[in-house]
Amino acid sequence: MIYQRAELHNHTVESDGSMTVTKLMQWADKHGYGVISLTDHNTCSGHRLAEACIKDDNLSLDLIRGVEITTFYGHVLALGMNSMVSFTDLDPNAPERFFKKLRANGAAAIGLAHPFCLGRPVMAGCRFDMKIHDWNCIDYIEVFNTSSGINEYGEKIIGNETALGFWEQKVLEGFRLAAVTGKDIHNEPADENCMVTYAILDEDEAERNRADAVLGAILRQRTLVTRGPMMYARFRDGALSIDVDNSSNYFDWNKKYMEVDPILVIRDDLGHEVSLKPDIKDGKIEVRMDEAASRAVIRLYDGDKEFSSLLAAGIYAEDRKE
Repeated sequence: MIYQRAELHNHTVESDGSMTVTKLMQWADKHGYGVISLTDHNTCSGHRLAEACIKDDNLSLDLIRGVEITTFYGHVLALGMNSMVSFTDLDPNAPERFFKKLRANGAAAIGLAHPFCLGRPVMAGCRFDMKIHDWNCIDYIEVFNTSSGINEYGEKIIGNETALGFWEQKVLEGFRLAAVTGKDIHNEPADENCMVTYAILDEDEAERNRADAVLGAILRQRTLVTRGPMMYARFRDGALSIDVDNSSNYFDWNKKYMEVDPILVIRDDLGHEVSLKPDIKDGKIEVRMDEAASRAVIRLYDGDKEFSSLLAAGIYAEDRKE
């Protein structure tokens, strides 16, 4: 199993950011992102600049072309877009037709950006106010937006806790939605131990184009958001098996994990919740759930079950019985 870090929400001077495209690409390479999406507001003008920078500077970075469709009813991230489309025909009470338009224009993965951010009248358009009737039109939800930094005030503005809970509710209902984070970079970010996105890849996928592999992982719900531990879960006949990889050097997790007081919380689609203190050092956790359950979401905390203590989340397992 390969865990590929990816940053899927970023801006430059091509829209309202302060960093040039070149500076953003160089910064991402320096910080070991591996895969980055350029998602300026309502424009694709930076894509060619980013690709030229990666090639000319020989950066170890793969680009996902993207755009943040910025409307008064919420922000939609379209990954894989090569050109901007008009959204004058967007109906916020029936946006599915517009999502299909994005798909026809090259969007490989469509996601909701900071859906529970503070909205009108303070931050008009930032909160997602569209009425989705068919959730199959959406591929992922940005459950963590870390643009406000790590503080209680920023969390109240962004609404990450609500977004994560909403994603868990939807996937337990049976919708195939991945969970990701977004730095939502506008200025050069502070070096903080915040949640980041990893795509979970098989060995053969990792050998191909990393950008395509990350998009494929999003479409198959093989992502997680984490501050260090890498986790992948499998579910079959009530047996939940969780792999834990502590090799990440993200903020020295490979050294710090021995001092963590882990709490694992598992919820299934029958409404059951299991909480336990696992040994994450062994790399394998086995948990017995109800055999009638078919889906489960997983969170890992440190010390207590406060949201600020969350180490990893966005982890989903499904028993796809034949």
